[in-house]
Amino acid sequence: MMISPEMYVEELKDATYLELIEERNSLIEYIVEYERNERRGDRSSEDWMVCPTPDVVYQVYMEYLAALCLMMQEKYNEEYVCGDKTLSDSNN
Repeated sequence: MMISPEMYVEELKDATYLELIEERNSLIEYIVEYERNERRGDRSSEDWMVCPTPDVVYQVYMEYLAALCLMMQEKYNEEYVCGDKTLSDSNN
């Protein structure tokens, strides 16, 4: 069972900005892989035999990505643009 985009971002509210970047990259990786397989017409994966199917996960992950990007934009603005952090400082 998948959760709503609102619950998804709520679970990430305490994550650092760099952790959010990693989460975003993970969603994008799944989305790109799904699209690659769909363009080839490849539905041979065993994932198609379970619920939710990959096409449902794909759509929900896009909703997650949209909600996550909004959250990231707000966090970046608050902590990096209006705050005193820099991404290079976050690497330490």
